[in-house]
Amino acid sequence: MTGKSFDELTITDNFMFSKVMQNKELCRQFLEMVMGVKIKEITFPEYERTIDIRYDAKSIRLDVILEDEEHTVYNLEMQATSRDYLNKRTRYYQDLIDLDLLEKGQSYSELNRSIIIFVCTFDPFKKGRHIYSFENRCKEDLSLILGDETEKIFINTVGKADDIGEEFQNLLDFFNGMAPKGIFPNALQAEVSKVKKSQEWRREYMTLQIFMDDARREERKIGREEGRAERADKHLIDQVCKKLARKLSAEEIADNLEEDISRIKRIIEVAEMFAPQYDVEQIYEKMH
Repeated sequence: MTGKSFDELTITDNFMFSKVMQNKELCRQFLEMVMGVKIKEITFPEYERTIDIRYDAKSIRLDVILEDEEHTVYNLEMQATSRDYLNKRTRYYQDLIDLDLLEKGQSYSELNRSIIIFVCTFDPFKKGRHIYSFENRCKEDLSLILGDETEKIFINTVGKADDIGEEFQNLLDFFNGMAPKGIFPNALQAEVSKVKKSQEWRREYMTLQIFMDDARREERKIGREEGRAERADKHLIDQVCKKLARKLSAEEIADNLEEDISRIKRIIEVAEMFAPQYDVEQIYEKMH
């Protein structure tokens, strides 16, 4: 999420991308372009990949999950910020899809083929390619495919390699903020304009922004509280170490500092590893 207003959203904002891709025809065309195959029909079955922003509010989905006529499950998401853990996020998404299918009564052998697709406005692997596709293969024999029917695809909108056609390049240029060129990018832009006219989605976005802001404030509050707790712990360790240097017993230190004896004994146990210097930072790190 960003601090943008609803009217400032573009196709590369998660919220807008997810709403535009709810248009079945546009979503189908997008998949055809990415996969390089014809897709007759897509459906949006119910999956549990939602974000609950509050207990009494409607759940909001920021990614798109769909099936084609062959029952291949696709998970689409826009990624506008580079993250070190992006590759492991695809693993998490894959697990969620499989778990949801199993909970619906399928056996392992019946699991659908599934493909995770991330549209990245940066190069996630720094190789210049526009498309990076991954599947599980034998390391000793790359011609041997595991056959678990899972695939992860990363679309790099800023790629430099000569590995896509003009139509696909026009689409990526549109994702990169250029004026739409060609039938499909113009159709996407028209859908963006249509989404912005929806009062329901405007309210949904504003609600999500409010609760995301609340979550960020809560995280900052917790961080401040943790900071205060850390300072208090280090102060106590420092006091214990000073009294240890004076050869006081655990009971005497606990009584002097009015602290629980078990807590003082724990500090002494660790502190003695760093005697006689008693480095407070090292003791704190060891205890945590």
